[in-house]
Amino acid sequence: MKHLAIDIFITFFKNPPKQDLLKKIQEEQLWQRWFLKNENPLQKQALKLLSYSKEDEKMIGYDFTCLFLSDIDFVKAPPYASFYLDKDKEIYSNNSEKVKNIFLKYNFLTFLENEPQDSLINELLFIKELLKNNNEEILKEFLEKEFFTWFNAWNEDLEKEAKSDFYKGLAILMRDFFNNLT
Repeated sequence: MKHLAIDIFITFFKNPPKQDLLKKIQEEQLWQRWFLKNENPLQKQALKLLSYSKEDEKMIGYDFTCLFLSDIDFVKAPPYASFYLDKDKEIYSNNSEKVKNIFLKYNFLTFLENEPQDSLINELLFIKELLKNNNEEILKEFLEKEFFTWFNAWNEDLEKEAKSDFYKGLAILMRDFFNNLT
């Protein structure tokens, strides 16, 4: 089931939801019926933001653009776009090569041929595969040595700078998810 949560995160970091999907989420009460329930205050806060938001496609789409794209030629906009960051929030250029080598080591690049070149999405896809295949040892090592070296700072920035309850809630839900994954 955890890999399904990752699918949801990936979906909304690739593109903002359209109005028909927002309506379906509301009608089917996706957030109220979240399938990985826990009693953590973070999850409760996130699901409350997501469940009771009245934001529409335009508001969420505007926030998506401000967070992940710039106004000039749709170039990624640091620090919220998923660049690899070091502890000083500087782009950590050799990390992308390091992660690529990890993907190669575990024959993961062939799976990614048609996927976007986005740090977060590619790493979430890798984590999803590790979860599906019960590769707990590799998962733990990858999370500790690679993913958490930049994800926590990125996620904190996202939560702080999101204007919509949708992306603020999604950031909090991801933080809760990964806190419980390790």
